[in-house]
Amino acid sequence: MSDETRFGRFRLVERRAVGGMGEVWHAVIDGPRGFEQSVILKRIRPEHAADPQFVAMLGAEARVCARLDHPAIVRVFEFGEVAGEYYLAMELVDGWNLTDVLAGFRRAGRVVPVPFVCHVGAEIADALAYAHALADDDGHPFGLVHRDVSPGNLMITRQGAVKLVDFGVHTIRDRRADEQTAVGVLRGTLAYMSPEQADGRPVDHRSDVFSLGVVLYEALTGVRLFRAPGDLETLRRVRDASVAAPSSSRPDLDPRLDRLLLAMLARSPDARPSTCAEVARELRNHRAGLDAARVRELLADLELPGIAAAPGPMRPTTQPLVPDATRGRRTWLWAALITLACSLPYAMPSRCGARHADDAPAIKDAAPPR
Repeated sequence: MSDETRFGRFRLVERRAVGGMGEVWHAVIDGPRGFEQSVILKRIRPEHAADPQFVAMLGAEARVCARLDHPAIVRVFEFGEVAGEYYLAMELVDGWNLTDVLAGFRRAGRVVPVPFVCHVGAEIADALAYAHALADDDGHPFGLVHRDVSPGNLMITRQGAVKLVDFGVHTIRDRRADEQTAVGVLRGTLAYMSPEQADGRPVDHRSDVFSLGVVLYEALTGVRLFRAPGDLETLRRVRDASVAAPSSSRPDLDPRLDRLLLAMLARSPDARPSTCAEVARELRNHRAGLDAARVRELLADLELPGIAAAPGPMRPTTQPLVPDATRGRRTWLWAALITLACSLPYAMPSRCGARHADDAPAIKDAAPPR
């Protein structure tokens, strides 16, 4: 086996993503008598090892993520270094993200079942509640916030399990001065941000409540809430958080579910459910006994992509592993623009949900709230 196919004790199988700061690989750990374990390997380019701030942030992420031990959260197995190149080894998830699954329902001409959406939502809400409450050995909460709860980061495995991936953009209230993550930096998927996140303000666990509400609303109704052709317009819509009742697009929804989603999507964090555990409890009331076995049956009926092993905590292969230098500059620019925009009166009237260029035909514009 050539040196080019090895990285330390890992055998590199397939490169899944490339960015200015690193790469994502499907890798295998080989053991005796034919033992193999597949993992996702995040490799950070060697030149970034010279940046103490970057290495400190990566180390803080790895230490906290390694503590996450929940069946619905992708595991971090190892943080290490090979010849000056840092890496993270993570669980590889065999399945599809929620975007792929919803597209499968649309291709099949089927309405997404309410119990399925509520089952996925309950599993993710439970995982978030666990992460939000995670504390160090002295009982001090880490203050974890995922900050990017979006369909691309919700996975459904071939076995019917639900997984939350990519805690790499979370906020860590680490008490060590050399490991502080940047505060107020705009991170995440624009159309699924909370209003306070889009404003560049500090966020807490209630920001994830809002983002999960957007995911569930869109999955149930097929309506894009905030995404617009331009990023600035998307951010303006997120900040306005003007939302019609989901039952206006799907009249068969239980009124209790209607109220829950509207509460999750409240513009003020104080008006939302106080914890994701509360959200999970309510969603369980609407999944009609659906379990992993039934999820497998639903997936089998859909024309889903033949993914041999969908990656865990990573972006699609067209996106970089971590922000490159150019993207980093754009991020800071966006944060500055948002701060400026927040100090000015809005120039345009508020409206919800214009069509995005890559929306599937079944995804329609959000109707203005009544």
